[in-house]
Amino acid sequence: MKIKRFGRTEFKISQLTFGGGWVGGILIDPDKDIMHKALSLASEKGINWIDTAETYSEGKSEKNIGDLLPLFSKDKFQISTKARLDPNSSESIISQLDRKIDASLERLQRNFVELYQLHNRIQSVGDKDNFSAKDILKRGGVADAMEKFKSDERIKSIGITALGDIDAINEVVLSDCFDVAQIYYNLLNPSASYDTSGNWNDHDFSNLINNCVSKDMGLMNIRIYAAGYLATDKRHGREIPVTFGINENELNRRVEKINSILDDVKGTKAQKALRYGLSSSDMSTIVIGLANIEHLEEALEGYNLGHLDEEILMKIKKLQNNNFN
Repeated sequence: MKIKRFGRTEFKISQLTFGGGWVGGILIDPDKDIMHKALSLASEKGINWIDTAETYSEGKSEKNIGDLLPLFSKDKFQISTKARLDPNSSESIISQLDRKIDASLERLQRNFVELYQLHNRIQSVGDKDNFSAKDILKRGGVADAMEKFKSDERIKSIGITALGDIDAINEVVLSDCFDVAQIYYNLLNPSASYDTSGNWNDHDFSNLINNCVSKDMGLMNIRIYAAGYLATDKRHGREIPVTFGINENELNRRVEKINSILDDVKGTKAQKALRYGLSSSDMSTIVIGLANIEHLEEALEGYNLGHLDEEILMKIKKLQNNNFN
């Protein structure tokens, strides 16, 4: 598997990252033997990174990863995890981070993680759950606090989950405070690659990739399967939306439209969605959510098929630019 430069961090990252999240759930629900087989296959095929978060099943994902990592040689996997902070807590941001980093490291059974990320949304106006750009960038704010913990080497680099309001997200990106961004990008919403929003009518992430690249940030492509809508017609109850703009009926209509273009393209629906992500040269890695080993095998086969042909990409772009009409 291709190993890519991870922005301005010191790390090299495989083009696919093993996702430890709730939507896939393979590092949450199955028994340890299944998890071990999945990680063994991932390692054998060149995947060198696992992405998780403290909130994935209340730390269960981190705990399972921590139990499994000693079964592999020390340099097999690098780890990123995420913290969701309370903007209105009487506990300071510094104290929250200090406590949460220690708890994550204890579950992961490690002295440090390669990447630690803010999991809250970034909004124009902060609320009880999420931060504004000002909250993050002010003196003594989230960015200052996270930078502080790089100095004690419990975390090696810091990042954001680039969800929320695009103007606020771009303000944080352009501040040059963070090393990595997790970016929502898939067949249904490619707006992070747009220079301007134009007539785009779904959740807008325009100019995000350009701004991240200008700051030499590592880019982690999240939700490549759009919580499963692009991978399968079956619904598992974990299709938690992280974007807002179109309703479910419109979402399903767009899925049908994109599938009609991809009918003759080699691969399963999930593989075609993955191949679209591989067609973006800006992404450092694609985080793949998995429910079972078969999903991992399918993703690895899709990876081997490579990026989509330029002719198909042009047809897709035309459909996307016209809001799937």
